[in-house]
Parts: sequence; C-alpha cells; structure tokens
Amino acid sequence: MLKVIFVLFTLITFSLTAYADEDVVAKVNGTVLTRADLEVEVDRIIPRMSFHRNVTEEKRKNYYKKAIEEMVNRELQYQDALTKGIKADQQKIDAQAEQFKKRFITEKEYTAFLEKRKLSEDMVKKQFEKDMLIQLISTKIITEPSKINDDELKKYYNDNIGKFKQPESYRLRLISVKEEKKAQDILEKLKQGEDIEQLATTMSEDAYRVKGGDTGYIHKGRMHPELEDTASKMKIGEISDILKVQGMFYIIKLEDKKPEHTVAFDEIKVKLKKELEDKKAREAKEKWIAELKSKAKIEILMNLEPEKSGK
Repeated sequence: MLKVIFVLFTLITFSLTAYADEDVVAKVNGTVLTRADLEVEVDRIIPRMSFHRNVTEEKRKNYYKKAIEEMVNRELQYQDALTKGIKADQQKIDAQAEQFKKRFITEKEYTAFLEKRKLSEDMVKKQFEKDMLIQLISTKIITEPSKINDDELKKYYNDNIGKFKQPESYRLRLISVKEEKKAQDILEKLKQGEDIEQLATTMSEDAYRVKGGDTGYIHKGRMHPELEDTASKMKIGEISDILKVQGMFYIIKLEDKKPEHTVAFDEIKVKLKKELEDKKAREAKEKWIAELKSKAKIEILMNLEPEKSGK
C-alpha cells in the first residue's frame, strides 16, 4: 500500500513540473536522469508546498544537491539489481498498478491522467518494478546481513556493560512560584493535608504544572545542586520546606528514588537490537553505494554551486 501511495505521489509530481524530458541533470552509466526525475527526489526530501515557502537560494541548492545524490544512488541500486539478475514479481507489479488505477473514478479519468503526463500503463508498471527491485536488492544487501541474533546482542551488552549503567535518579512532585508569601501559603495548605498534585496544577508557575508537578525521573547531576542535595536526603513521600533557588521559591515532594544501577539486558534488548541493526544497515548501505560509485561513470550536468558575490 505504501509503495502504491508513493508511486501515485511520484506520478502526480510529474504533472507539477514544466521540464522537458530532454532537460538532463545527470547520467549514470549512460542512463539519463531528467529534471522531472530530480523534482521527484526533491519531494522525497521535503514536501513541495513547504519547499516553496521561505527557502533561500542557498538552501534550495542544498536540497537539490541532496536530491541529485539520492537520485543517483537509487539509479545505481536499480542497475545493480538488474546486473545481479534480481527479478520483481510480475503479479505484484500488476496488482499494484491495478490498485493505483482504481484510485480513479472512471477509466476515462485514468486515461486522461496518463495522456496529460505523456505516460503509458507500461511506464507506470516500470516505476513499480524499479521501486520493487530497489527494495529487493536493499533487503538482500542491507537488511538481511544487518540482522543481529540474540547471542551477538548479548555479547555486545556484556562487552559494553558500562554503557548501560544508570546514575541515581529522583522523581519529584514540584511547585515553584515567584513570591515567597505564595510559597508559604502553599506549604501551609500541604501541611493541612491538601493534595500536592492539585496544588501544583492550580498554583505552580512552571511548565511542570500541566503534569501536576511531576518531573519524571531525573538523573543525578541534571538538576540544580540545591534541589538535588535536598532530594537526596529526603525519604519517599516526604515534602520539603521552601527552597529559594535562582529567584524562585520551590517546594518538592520526593515521589520515588532509584539507586545507581545497570539496566538489565531484557529491559534494553529490543531497543538495543534496533539501534545496532540500524547502525549496521547504515554502514552496509554506505559501503555498498561507495563500491557502486567507484565502478560507475557518473556525470552531474546541473550546476548547483553557489554564485560568487560580485557577479
């Protein structure tokens, strides 16, 4: 479904450009890449409506530089898939093309769409095939080799155990106000048994008020020293006296305290696996693209260098 949506977006993009097919911006091993192709890649990077709002010439050229690089990379991947004999499933291509066609209310509307853009059904299917081949070869060269099994994951965890140590942390319920008299009134209400969460919501003057004063867990060393020193000496459930810190008057309640600890493997396993596989995939893609570029003849025919001042 996502592929169908993307190709629909791609084809619509062609209708938004006024560039002739012969307006060549690059060549990859002799294959021509047009200005229309480039506009498609620009739309991958930034939405078209945003692109035309408050974009400086320098930024515009940077977007195009990135787009040309991505466009060349995709063409290299596609050509590599063809060289390696990877085949797309024709039934899937036909099904996606048919699904795309069904987005039009009538056959006449679909035909008019193609004619206006000088496209044929075969060209539509070719775009689906190209995207599918890129996806297939990327899976083969990047995704599958980047998978990490549990044994590898556990070894990384044990070899880098220091990365998973967490310092002592505190979860506070906090109220801060500018006037000492107001702080005294709040403290008196607390002593009379009123709820600190409710008081924080209605009387506190900082961003935590929307959460009833709940700060979440804050690691040691990441809050003001006076607040941290007070919190470290409190018992869970205890409410402090008024603390003056940087011109504000604070009252804190220690909701919870976590000692320094090492995050357990099972607790970090899913997140760690994704991080390591993503890193491995990025490195694999960079290596693959670099190898393809080293063997390819690439010509960039569009001048994207900033104009020198004084001209």
